[in-house]
Amino acid sequence: MGPRWFPSWVWFYVWPLIMLISRLYFLAVNLIFALYNYFQPRKWVPEPTDRLLLISATQSAKLISQREITSRQLIDAYIRRIEQINPIINAMVVSFFDDARAEADEADRTIENLNGDEVKELFQKKPLLGVPFTVKDAFEVEDVVVTCGVYNMKDVKSKSTAETIIRMKNAGAVLLGITNVPEASMWFESNNTIYGRTVNPYDSRRIAGGSSGGEGALIGAAGSVVGLGSDIGGSIRIPSFVGGIFGMKPTPNMVPLDGHIPVKRNFQGEMLRIGPMCRYAEDLPLLLKILVGPNASKLNLDEPVVRKKLRLFYAEGLQDCPVTQSLSYEMRHALRKAVKFLEMKYDTNATRICLPTANYACEMFVLSMEDETQSDIREWIVNPYSGQGKVDCWKELPVFMMGKSKHTLPSILQGILATVNPFTPGRHREVINMRDRLRDQLEQLLSDDGILLFPCWSVTAPFHNETVFEPFDLSYTALWNCLRLPAISCPLGLDAKGLPLGVQLIGMPFSDRQLIAVAQDLEEGFSGWTPARMQ
Repeated sequence: MGPRWFPSWVWFYVWPLIMLISRLYFLAVNLIFALYNYFQPRKWVPEPTDRLLLISATQSAKLISQREITSRQLIDAYIRRIEQINPIINAMVVSFFDDARAEADEADRTIENLNGDEVKELFQKKPLLGVPFTVKDAFEVEDVVVTCGVYNMKDVKSKSTAETIIRMKNAGAVLLGITNVPEASMWFESNNTIYGRTVNPYDSRRIAGGSSGGEGALIGAAGSVVGLGSDIGGSIRIPSFVGGIFGMKPTPNMVPLDGHIPVKRNFQGEMLRIGPMCRYAEDLPLLLKILVGPNASKLNLDEPVVRKKLRLFYAEGLQDCPVTQSLSYEMRHALRKAVKFLEMKYDTNATRICLPTANYACEMFVLSMEDETQSDIREWIVNPYSGQGKVDCWKELPVFMMGKSKHTLPSILQGILATVNPFTPGRHREVINMRDRLRDQLEQLLSDDGILLFPCWSVTAPFHNETVFEPFDLSYTALWNCLRLPAISCPLGLDAKGLPLGVQLIGMPFSDRQLIAVAQDLEEGFSGWTPARMQ
């Protein structure tokens, strides 16, 4: 394959050379970072020992309702865990511990004064009563500083609370804190000049992902049981993958975006999704039901899934894309194991498919993010609410090199790229048409009972700063934002280095319950979340 504007002789003679140079480049980058980090100390979070940290949010609520545990006991267990592991991973940046303890005590008093039937009725209305949750630093919380990783926002308090947080609180959940993000939530390594860098709970030398990186790291380290993330190019699924947990990007327009910053509209608003992140797949349907609120009936979440009627497909990544890494042995092996397990469980045969158009995912994402009516990253890193100026990233680059910038290198480089438009109007139309045709093709292929398994990423968690040299690997997740399809990142255990493996499940809109059912089956087959351990 090759770019369509190349003459045929280039396809035949030059394209293999381009691909060879690409593979040698990625090999060199991997080798350099591996050699450098070989001499760096590796840290990981200790395994949790408190049994309260090892049960799902659904089970926690059940035990609270049955008076077998109290909300205060659960909240205190998570606070102790956060105090233990946050100095290692730097995931939580704002805590509400005193308020959380007070809410837990109130929930316990309420339950204590009710009889059995009244408690049952209460938990039907508030299914997460007394259970903690956390959110990324991009959800507004009234009278609280929410920065979105932007230095100029470090003293700005929100004037309202995000609708999704309100829905979680109305369900009885207790907000424990806010977790770290990249600057303006626009990178896939969580680092900013306010709170610093979040590291991977399995290997401190590696990324925690982004933009919901603090959330993924905290949950993966058993410092939270469930949380809220947002995803416009993989910002839920990448942190969930490298953090060894479940992360879901739901069907578009089901979960409200009110109170999320930066604000996204038009096609970007279709790409951006708010969704749940959790250690246990059992929690996905409950969390999604709470988040979608009045839209729950559209997803038929309570309708049982007949597994053996599902059709399975899989694709082994982006095979012929020169700007992304090809799938590593570990990730390919994990994908095939997941496929084989589901084939045996469902007594069916999965179909391997090739998606040549998917190799243009990088172009699709860049052009799908273009919108002249909205601010770009040069304005977001001044203030996510925009309208307050624009950073000259060309001038900011030498300031960064001198160590005096309040911005991060990925944001500066993205700002520079925002000043360059390599696409002609004709190429723009061609890529957008290609994107829309691919969605139509997948709609015909998957229909309402097809599930596609696709790699979460080309490799396991990269080292810090390595992603600056491999930025387009984002295509593995961003493709599905461009196509506006629901997706779930599922953990598949650990590799020989002790790093999480995983796979994405993709379906058509409104297939959320089927995706959740398959995620629960993969948890059964691969044990789901696995704590970090010495290798």
